Amino acid sequence: MTTSDISSQILQDQIKSLSELTLSTIEQFEISTERKTRDCVVCVTDKFLDQFEGIFGDTCVHIERTVCNSCVYENTKCLVEDSMIYFGDVSCPEPNCNGKFDHNGIRQILLFIGKNKQLFEKYDLHLMYRQLEHMPEFLWCAYNCGSGQLYETGSSNPAVTCKKCNRSTCFKHRVVWHTDMSCDQYDLLNNQPSETDATNKWLEIFAKQCPQCHWHIQKYEGCDHMTCRQCKYEFCWICFVDYKLIASKGVSQHKTTCSHYQ
Repeated sequence: MTTSDISSQILQDQIKSLSELTLSTIEQFEISTERKTRDCVVCVTDKFLDQFEGIFGDTCVHIERTVCNSCVYENTKCLVEDSMIYFGDVSCPEPNCNGKFDHNGIRQILLFIGKNKQLFEKYDLHLMYRQLEHMPEFLWCAYNCGSGQLYETGSSNPAVTCKKCNRSTCFKHRVVWHTDMSCDQYDLLNNQPSETDATNKWLEIFAKQCPQCHWHIQKYEGCDHMTCRQCKYEFCWICFVDYKLIASKGVSQHKTTCSHYQ
């Protein structure tokens, strides 16, 4: 082998080694890149892995997250807002996971990921009200202003003034204060001595029943788009049609006898 051939062989070996090194470097870079980022299955955006950290509920079954922090926050925000209307759970958005987020998990998502202190405080207040509802001293304002309060005086002074709207609710009967009528007179309405019968008679005259849960509702002002305080079902006050149907398909969904039908 000549000197020229030896030099050529050395050069080829160097080129091969350099190519292998370059290929290895590229592969290592790709592996490194894959390890540092991941596509979110919701927004389909490549994001760093630190956006997929954290488990927000003890009942979650997924091993690793595929939904990024931003999408988890937006999903949780919507569910939290809905839960304050429909009393539902806040579910994990991960595919094939039926886990529910606990209070601490929701706190992390709203406060630390979403920086939404206002919504978290509103949610916290909502949870407190749900607990208070089980206490006999707690009373919701009968005018549906969204406020409730503890009233320890009870039936000894049954006219309760709402701290939010300043209107009165009867503590004994849980209805709008019966002006110019004592509770005893209210009980004797239409010669019915039974408190339950008197209440039912009053509700029959002045209230309507929710089409879904049959809870009695009183309306004093505002539009005919009603939301039941008990089950949060939305309906038309006049024709009782589901308002979600009206909102999605238009006013033609009202009953033909309804004044809102077009």
